[in-house]
Amino acid sequence: MVQFYKPNAKMTGSACQFYLNHNDGSFFSTLIKQASWDAGKKTGSFQANKKDPTKNVIIKLSAGEVAGFISAIERNTEFKGYHSSSQQVVQFSFGPYMRDGSQVGFSYSVSKQGKEDTTQKTSFLMGLYFNEATLLKKHLEFLLNKNFEIQEQKLLESSRQDQYNKSELQPQQESGDDDIW
Repeated sequence: MVQFYKPNAKMTGSACQFYLNHNDGSFFSTLIKQASWDAGKKTGSFQANKKDPTKNVIIKLSAGEVAGFISAIERNTEFKGYHSSSQQVVQFSFGPYMRDGSQVGFSYSVSKQGKEDTTQKTSFLMGLYFNEATLLKKHLEFLLNKNFEIQEQKLLESSRQDQYNKSELQPQQESGDDDIW
């Protein structure tokens, strides 16, 4: 898992993470809005917003979408995605982050909107400097490799189970039978 925390005194900060579910090989990205700011320590907290669905979002990503993030970093372009379920629509964008006419890194923005209640819209924004984008790219490549291993293992186990099931259905050969098929 890779995590980025960007709290600020204006209380407009966000945190995000990218990770892989090792049980089934599925990819996720989560974002959460900043909940508090301690001016004395100059630190922010996100914990209070963890269970508030209007303050966080979880996005299940496909392998192709993960590759889209990697490609956007490598080619310095924008990658966009759209997910729709029975309850909500989630749109995301990852691309160059511009400040005062110069690129300072990459920007990850997400908006989610309820299907029933279209006034229920929340947006998230996370800026990543070039070094953070490089870290994200390397981590996503690592997650893709892990996903490939998980999928290969599932295929191998499925193949073994198929062979086992076929062997149970085959009639037992009598000794001395020369049938090689």
